[in-house]
Amino acid sequence: MAGSLVGFLFTYFALVWTSFGQKAENAALPELSLQRSWASDVDMAILVAAALVILIARKKAFPPLLVLGGSVLLAQLLKLYVLVRPALDDEAVLVHNSFPSGHTTAAVASVIAVTMAVPKRFALVVAVPGALGAGAVAAETVSLGWHRFSDTLGAALLVSTIAFLVLRKWTAGLVVPPALAAGGVWLMVTYPQATPPTLAGVVTAGVVLHFGWTVSGPGRRGDHDHSRSGHDSVVVVGGDQFGDGVQSGVRSVPVGAEHHLVTVHSAEGHQTQHTRRVHGFAAVLADGDRHRLVGGGLRQQCGRSGVQSDLAGHGDPSLGHDGSSR
Repeated sequence: MAGSLVGFLFTYFALVWTSFGQKAENAALPELSLQRSWASDVDMAILVAAALVILIARKKAFPPLLVLGGSVLLAQLLKLYVLVRPALDDEAVLVHNSFPSGHTTAAVASVIAVTMAVPKRFALVVAVPGALGAGAVAAETVSLGWHRFSDTLGAALLVSTIAFLVLRKWTAGLVVPPALAAGGVWLMVTYPQATPPTLAGVVTAGVVLHFGWTVSGPGRRGDHDHSRSGHDSVVVVGGDQFGDGVQSGVRSVPVGAEHHLVTVHSAEGHQTQHTRRVHGFAAVLADGDRHRLVGGGLRQQCGRSGVQSDLAGHGDPSLGHDGSSR
């Protein structure tokens, strides 16, 4: 989150609050086109994204919907009532503030919301084509003269900031978002005549791809627990009515947007057909996140050694995120 926020603020102050930034963007600003474009249909993209989020995530749809609606609303509030564009270029034709771009915000937020809703292993599957689409919207708005380059980059970084904030990933993206912002600003100022629509599309797509890569998990290898092998986690389940610690292999089985825990028994005490009540169960799953099956306890149907059995919640059988990781 911090990196995206730094990139957003840097883009705004470097290109909107400096004379050289304004001159560069004004020199590269194409003639305004009033014709309708396919990029105008971002409202439909928002509705489609919201429907997909609800269908995919169901009970866990609130965070991605918050990112989707919150980003669009905040972008409009910032552009119309908070952020200003000082008159620093005497030759400017358009002087009104257009930072950040509402069109680009809607496009990026739609992609990121769906990326958040799908299981982690599908995050890049959504983010890659979504990045191309969001980048195309950003490029189109610049080529039509609706927005400046800074407006599109700022919009993408704003959505990224909100998404990481909702996910509580405070330190995610400390390098890539600021690097995209710095590189984009440098190219805009140094080569103002060099196809700003293409540049807008590339950096916008880069922000979306970075988010997809971050939430998919490949970049967090160091967070994995070394006690795990393959797709299973070996944990110690304690506090049952027999007073012993029972060791089991735990596998996370995705069912829609939720995860069910399945155990593979290995202890001698699990070779009888009994129901054990276990309290305070915690497991480190293969995706590197620590989850806890919350509720008044667990009802675990035990079977033979090596036989899988389900863990069912006693009370509230939902699988919630602990908020911490190893």
